[in-house]
Amino acid sequence: MTCVQCGHPHPALIRRRLRPARYSCRSCGALFRPGPPPDPDQERPAPAAGDPLSAFMPDRMVRWVREEAGQAAIADEPDRATLARWYKEFDALVADARTSPDARAVVERVSELPLDQLPGKPPAFNKVCAALHATCYDAGLAASRLGGQDSAFVAERVSRLRHWLATAGRSTTWLEAPPAPAPAAAAVEELLTLPDSFTADQVRTLFTALFGVDKGPSVPGVRDRFGDERIRQALLAYLETGARPLREAVSKELSDDLSDELSGELDAP
Repeated sequence: MTCVQCGHPHPALIRRRLRPARYSCRSCGALFRPGPPPDPDQERPAPAAGDPLSAFMPDRMVRWVREEAGQAAIADEPDRATLARWYKEFDALVADARTSPDARAVVERVSELPLDQLPGKPPAFNKVCAALHATCYDAGLAASRLGGQDSAFVAERVSRLRHWLATAGRSTTWLEAPPAPAPAAAAVEELLTLPDSFTADQVRTLFTALFGVDKGPSVPGVRDRFGDERIRQALLAYLETGARPLREAVSKELSDDLSDELSGELDAP
């Protein structure tokens, strides 16, 4: 047995009661379910780990992009429109491969996984990015929002797109949005009780006080990410000194080394 993603030998078997058995790779962190023995006559492509694009998409998609566009025709750090198009077109290819022999041939040529082990309908690029924006770029929370039965594939997609948002796609994050006008102190003070629900104006005040932008995450995402007490302390810090400790925390975490996220060890509930 070898890892289906990087080929490293002897992945660890994970058994949990009432859940399917899975394997975890000690080298790249991939999580995958055991499948049928590979066809000895079918060669699997080599890992694409050395390719810069593998930071933003799984190896099978990297091989497909390189094959379709050619090495010289694409940038190693794609913009949002380009990356979104690649994800959409590759997902469509995998879906078509279940009924189209031509599409199946392409998938079998580029994928390290057999077609029957690939997810039928993975979360779309825009949906994954929206979940990350809403949860202040917390990969675990974003993956849990996306849910689904293919948790390992969801985690893989979340980790790659979080890394893109931290690097080549940083300009598309709400952290890089133009600063919003400062809220009135009285309006911020009203939020210290942290009501169960917020009006549209209160949401803008909350986000402006905490993050300096009037649009960005979601209120449930912020509450899940930080908890009410930490939010209250951040509002007090803003009232006292103008500091935004939660914004600083989000920015630092997104800028830090993302090797743990890229390992694919996330496990959505």
